[in-house]
Amino acid sequence: MICMIADDSKIMRILLGKIVGNLGYKVIEAENGDELLNNYENIQPDLVICDWELPMVDGIDVLYSIRNNKKVKQPIFMFCAYVKDTDVLQKALEGGANDFIIRPFDEDIIASKLKLALLKNKGII
Repeated sequence: MICMIADDSKIMRILLGKIVGNLGYKVIEAENGDELLNNYENIQPDLVICDWELPMVDGIDVLYSIRNNKKVKQPIFMFCAYVKDTDVLQKALEGGANDFIIRPFDEDIIASKLKLALLKNKGII
């Protein structure tokens, strides 16, 4: 399984990549939303973890772009961010985000959120 991680912080990409890699995902990093979208169709990941404050194309626009493109695989899409604005959370949920990873986090939080998202995606819950 493939995970794309988009965050402008190299440290955050490394941290998330290590955690998600330990959960069995091959990790591909993007520094900004434009890089994620430019590579998305070729990679077609199973999971996207995205900051919503990205340079070039923000995370909300990335989400809407992927969800509106019916020609590509639809991944589990999670935002990873500090919660500052509940309006952004609402817009993300309306746009098809599966869940949020609220900073700070640890491996157990990410593992449980991914497990829950996979079960929901398969229609089990």
